[in-house]
Amino acid sequence: MQRLLLPAILFAMAAPLCSQVNMSLVGQLDYQTLHGSDISDVWGYVDELGNEYALVGVNDGGVSVVDLSDPSQPEEIFFFAGPSSIWRDLKVWNDHAYVTTEGGGGLAIIDLTPLPQNTSLNATFWQGNGWSSAHNLYIDENGICYIFGADRGNGGTIFLDLNLNPMDPLEIGEFDDWYAHDGMARGDTLYVAHISDGFFTVVDVSDKQNPLVLGSQTTGNVFAHNIWVSDDGDHVFTTDEVTGGWMGSYDISDPTDIQELQLFRSQPGSNTIPHNTHFINDYVVTSYYRLGTTVHDVSRPHNVVEVANYDHCPLAGDGFNGGWGTYPWLPSGRIISTDIEEGLFVLDVTYQRACWLEGTVTDAVTTLPVNNAQVEVLGLSATDVTGIDGSYATGHQQAGVYDVLFTAPGYEDQLVSGVTLANGQLTLLDVQLQPLVPFAFSGQVTDSVTLAGIEGVQVSLVGPDFDHLVTTDAQGNFTIPVMYAGTYEVVAAHWGHHEKCFTQAIDDATPPLAIELAPGWSDHFSLDLGWSSYGQAVSGAWERGVPVGTTYFGATSNPDADVPDDCGEQAYVTGNGGGSAGADDVDGGPAILRSPVFDLTGTLDPYVRYRRWFFNSGGNGSPDDELRAYLSNGVDSVLVETVGPGSVGNGSWVASSVRVLDHLPLTADMHFSVWTSDDGSGHLLECGLDRFSVVDLGTVRVPEGYDARDLGVFPNPSSGTFRVDWSGPGPLQATVFDMQGRAVSDRLLLAPGSTELNVDLAPGSYVLVGRSGEPAPVRTIRLIIR
Repeated sequence: MQRLLLPAILFAMAAPLCSQVNMSLVGQLDYQTLHGSDISDVWGYVDELGNEYALVGVNDGGVSVVDLSDPSQPEEIFFFAGPSSIWRDLKVWNDHAYVTTEGGGGLAIIDLTPLPQNTSLNATFWQGNGWSSAHNLYIDENGICYIFGADRGNGGTIFLDLNLNPMDPLEIGEFDDWYAHDGMARGDTLYVAHISDGFFTVVDVSDKQNPLVLGSQTTGNVFAHNIWVSDDGDHVFTTDEVTGGWMGSYDISDPTDIQELQLFRSQPGSNTIPHNTHFINDYVVTSYYRLGTTVHDVSRPHNVVEVANYDHCPLAGDGFNGGWGTYPWLPSGRIISTDIEEGLFVLDVTYQRACWLEGTVTDAVTTLPVNNAQVEVLGLSATDVTGIDGSYATGHQQAGVYDVLFTAPGYEDQLVSGVTLANGQLTLLDVQLQPLVPFAFSGQVTDSVTLAGIEGVQVSLVGPDFDHLVTTDAQGNFTIPVMYAGTYEVVAAHWGHHEKCFTQAIDDATPPLAIELAPGWSDHFSLDLGWSSYGQAVSGAWERGVPVGTTYFGATSNPDADVPDDCGEQAYVTGNGGGSAGADDVDGGPAILRSPVFDLTGTLDPYVRYRRWFFNSGGNGSPDDELRAYLSNGVDSVLVETVGPGSVGNGSWVASSVRVLDHLPLTADMHFSVWTSDDGSGHLLECGLDRFSVVDLGTVRVPEGYDARDLGVFPNPSSGTFRVDWSGPGPLQATVFDMQGRAVSDRLLLAPGSTELNVDLAPGSYVLVGRSGEPAPVRTIRLIIR
């Protein structure tokens, strides 16, 4: 069964520089000082006397051989110059080092046999048949070198035999069905990560002239970067080189039926990117870009647990800095790791087995498995979620006695105290959860002026375990047949009324909800009120959702949150796929967003208000794109705002306000739209729209046939204390609204005559709305508070 490792504590950023668990620094070599260069991958070598060495790829440009005889003082003893490239990978076989680079020049070969007596090493560039650069390589125990990602054909895998002459390899076959980014081989089986194709393959290469694909499997983020096989050949472990990417554990004991066992990552929520992982003694040692070097216990491959780490990168979060490569097989047991900017690190590691906690969660009444139950070891970042069979599996590196909390939608929480976790031991804990008793819940949404029920209102109730979305009937009523007690975030939205949101505790004794919406238009996009997204953009089309932030050189390109303090967390943005800044920005044509129609014939001086986001950077030449806002009255369409690269506030939410009468006559067929397009030479382009509203700032219009003499306010303007004179028949139900249509006072019941009111309101314009009698004529009067 597939499992996701979901720690309870989500980190806002990666751990600080040099945070460490079960790992410590022995020595470091600074290549910025030594060669003025970043570095890439690393491999290890041991001479016949047992001396250990690190082989390091230097971007500018070549191979560095480092003596680790004194691991606290690593010393470069040989350097073989080569083309500059940020990609340089190294492997060793039979006392010879083989190095690929995407900088061209062929395969570098260094004869290491003179070490340690002589550090003047023979090195050369070997030219392949029709290729001169490659991304990576691996050499198996039989002396077969596998070249990955060469500049020939599809960039698949080329097979070289090193046995006849290690300085002059012989090509004996290839596997070129797909581009190969990384891989390894053991015996007659090749394991290949195909990166942008999104999967890995297991290939029978016993006949080098006729490779046979035994099986394939997509990885967690469909971006298989690196793969390594367990010693028994039954499992492989992968990395996906994307923001917040998964590592994966897979059962390949039957390569024709590969099973995903678990997806896991270090420091979830930090957006760090895994790079390369390697298997040793039922652990995987992994280089993480801005996280450093990590060690996971994979002896239970369905329940992988991180047991050691060392952060050697001063940066945090998303980005391609920091850890590149790691090598865990030195006889001393030390790990050597490369950090792109910080250099070579020699690390001591304590390989410690994890503490495992596994079991099954069932229904205490039916005994059936409980799916989607959350299991959390309190005080540790150890959690899991049960699958359809009710089983869970989690763990941690820190032994102790803990409390374990079990929660599930529709069930009472259960806390199990005094659970002992020990290193190298499996603790089994089965739990039965008591189901909650559901109840029906209802409510009504009415117009705050007419008090009539409103048909077609969307009402959302989002709780800790359950979400409900209902639509009101012709009388404004709604019913939720199955409801559970809890605290819910309630949103009521309807095109033609102002959106309202609030928090409500609900149980079986809670009376029906009574929600009033003020007439008008506001949309915070927490619910879908019918906006239209269209245009020819092939990516970056307008879409409603919780914004997924992207960054470009530290600047936020796609917003990472909607406008604060509005209803919900949603906004409209141009593409919301996350990843890199250019992964889902606007490309290939215009992206247009259009509102539903709104009728302004009953208003005097309406304003359209909204918050907009605009980011335009990168690409070729100076950014030159725009975000344009339009108003239409069904006859004419006019441009009301243009936002460009030089506008104030770009890369943030900016408030805009447009007086409609400055542009168009008012009609019953108004709509608002925004347009953007990545024209010209192409740049990063991200836009957003949130918190749309229409407010009427004109003098309140007296309804036709209404005698205003029966309602008065004195003094007006006032400081907040004023007298309401009401001479109509019967009491007057009155409410004060601000100019955005939000009720700012409780409903007041005013008897005929004179009533003094004292309202605590900020200076500005307000409207007193009154209703009396049956049928209920509406009376309004404008209030000025100074």
